[in-house]
Amino acid sequence: MLGGRRNLYLTTTPTFTILSQKRFYRGDSPEQTVNLSSYEKSLVCISSKRDAKIKAEHFALPADADVRRKRLIYRSKQRGWLEVDVLLGVWASENVPTLSDVELDQFEEFVNEDTIDIYNLLTLRTDVPEKFQNNAVVNRIQEWCEGSPLGTTTEGYKKAKTDFNLI
Repeated sequence: MLGGRRNLYLTTTPTFTILSQKRFYRGDSPEQTVNLSSYEKSLVCISSKRDAKIKAEHFALPADADVRRKRLIYRSKQRGWLEVDVLLGVWASENVPTLSDVELDQFEEFVNEDTIDIYNLLTLRTDVPEKFQNNAVVNRIQEWCEGSPLGTTTEGYKKAKTDFNLI
């Protein structure tokens, strides 16, 4: 190493210096004491207003229906189980753009279920729960899954994954 060796000392508690005062960061621990100078208090006041504005803009959902459809399609493709991702993702890519608002509500209720429950319903391993008995979208998805939509060959499976951007 050029210029000699540097000795670096790591401390377990990160520190920072403000106005020549040494402060210790303790996170949100209950033993934290807040002794802010008037200058620091003014900075907190300014930053909290900006923080509130940024958070409000970040969490505000657009009123655009297309955003909801895109979000539902994404959630259908990204469940975490390959089988559910492929089956539900392909169905959603084909059908969600044409669903009515009522059908979107029904589909969203279904997508909010646990992945294992969705898998069991898609593969007809369990009976349809009472809350989905009158859900026409769930019935459509089950009928679609019964018809072996992805084919029984590896080529058909690979084609479905490629066509619907699941790879």
